[in-house]
Amino acid sequence: MVKEWKKSQSSTRSLNDLVGMGLLHNQELGGWRTPEGESYPDPRAGEIVVFEDFFKRCFGIPIHRFLQDLLLYYEIGICNLHPNSILLISTFIHLCEAYVGIEPHFNLFRFLFCLRKKGAVGGSKIAGGVYLNLRDGMKNRYLNCPWNTSLTEWYKMWFYIREEPGSSTFCDVGYIPEKRVS
Repeated sequence: MVKEWKKSQSSTRSLNDLVGMGLLHNQELGGWRTPEGESYPDPRAGEIVVFEDFFKRCFGIPIHRFLQDLLLYYEIGICNLHPNSILLISTFIHLCEAYVGIEPHFNLFRFLFCLRKKGAVGGSKIAGGVYLNLRDGMKNRYLNCPWNTSLTEWYKMWFYIREEPGSSTFCDVGYIPEKRVS
């Protein structure tokens, strides 16, 4: 697992910067902590591993039920997603709830998007090992947004956050998603 993770560069200062931007609750309310001296994640009971760039892409605690259900359906953990996938899911949720006025619709999501496994060359198969993107032919049927913005070394900015009671977010820091035929 050591080769799958990079030592975290998240610090109290960088997380407090997210607090200052209004993207993360303060430490006491949010229940976050930095991984001091850890080479790979070892979350305590009730904690999940997240990345700073998730919060810059509209990720929030408590985790939306739609996101929890997507993780269960695709049999992946939150740490398996790339930050741009978090943005895509957040935008879809907001579009459904605020614009269309419905709960996020799972079949519509699956009609528009597919989950892909990251290529085998370089990088972690765990942290960001899968990503979501529009299905072929859907670019003209959905919002015109730059979904795939470039991020560098986002996977080094991981930390722990307390999961809300009643949430069921899968977060196995050693789980490598498998490609499924379906």
